[in-house]
Amino acid sequence: MKKLQLTALATLTLASPFVGGNAFALDDIIKPYESVRSSGMGGVTLTTGLYDENYFGNPARVTANPTWRVTILDPMVETNSHVSNSVRAVNGGSNIYNALGGDAGDDNHFRLQTTMPSVYIPTGHGRWAFALGFITSSQVDVDLRRSFNIEPTGIVDVGPALTVGRTFMEENDLSVGITARATYRLSTNTAFSFVDLINGQSISPRATGGQGGMADFDLGTTYTFRHFHPGGVDLSVAGAVENVMGGNFNNLKLRFLKDSHDNPTPANRPLPEPRRGGFGFSAQKASMGFLHNTSLALEFQDIGNNTNGSVYRTVHIGGETHFFSIFVLRGGVNQGYLTGGFGLDLRILTIDVSTYGEELSLNPGQLEDRRYALRVALQL
Repeated sequence: MKKLQLTALATLTLASPFVGGNAFALDDIIKPYESVRSSGMGGVTLTTGLYDENYFGNPARVTANPTWRVTILDPMVETNSHVSNSVRAVNGGSNIYNALGGDAGDDNHFRLQTTMPSVYIPTGHGRWAFALGFITSSQVDVDLRRSFNIEPTGIVDVGPALTVGRTFMEENDLSVGITARATYRLSTNTAFSFVDLINGQSISPRATGGQGGMADFDLGTTYTFRHFHPGGVDLSVAGAVENVMGGNFNNLKLRFLKDSHDNPTPANRPLPEPRRGGFGFSAQKASMGFLHNTSLALEFQDIGNNTNGSVYRTVHIGGETHFFSIFVLRGGVNQGYLTGGFGLDLRILTIDVSTYGEELSLNPGQLEDRRYALRVALQL
């Protein structure tokens, strides 16, 4: 029976790269953090980021946080339709091999992350702003497209982050910020054949990957044109560099898990998080009839972390608008794919949902992964 299952699964996998003339390897850009707000806005964050977005992207945006905030609970869950299809197949009586075979050619994606507890201190009437949080992020991508191979990417990141920002010039036109992080990472970096999987090979990061720690930092800046308001619109530009020290997880001696018998080499390191840069432009308007705090941005991100990929994968366009005080509507384009989102802000309770398309190949328009995210935050 196992031989029959293996033959069927291998056949599906061999056939999938050639169906419709497509022959892709999955080359998605790995992100250490995904904001539900940002993903609904086309992925823009350098010119629009607030609160939890301060820790990644542009730390200078910490000076734009409007009020104090203490977050005590904020689970975020993200998945795609292929995961739910596989789960339904297993619950419907299929075994794991048949369920995986049915998704041959697709990515199974899941992410769970938090930034709690966290504290945000705005500039108030001064020039300094601060954010301090403890971040956990776990994500899994199972690539079933490559012939006879499963290439799982499993990443677990844990650690604190501190963001400090300061405004300059007479009307606080210029903001500069820095985020310092200490992160422990456990990740997979090994491919498996279906034979390995059927024979009981573990795909856990502890058995197949590496672990390590790093101290690194981000730098960012924003400039707002305080004396130029065409049509009452505020214009801003921003730029940032993440992981200035290289993101190699090799400058902190953090090894919390013992190596398993399947992976006895203590020198194995987790997947790196390369240095990346970005810049962008945004326009904001405080009020338009019953709409307020409306923003629209164009950004270019992941410069330096898009190896051999098209420049169009770095393009993000999107925005949001608020209405009836508590509702937020978002939309945009991420790597050429439409995004959308909705927010509900009840002061102590915030709920955000979004959907967006992520490009899994090197060129936009070839292999979209449609993802869905939910975040529920309780704050004081």
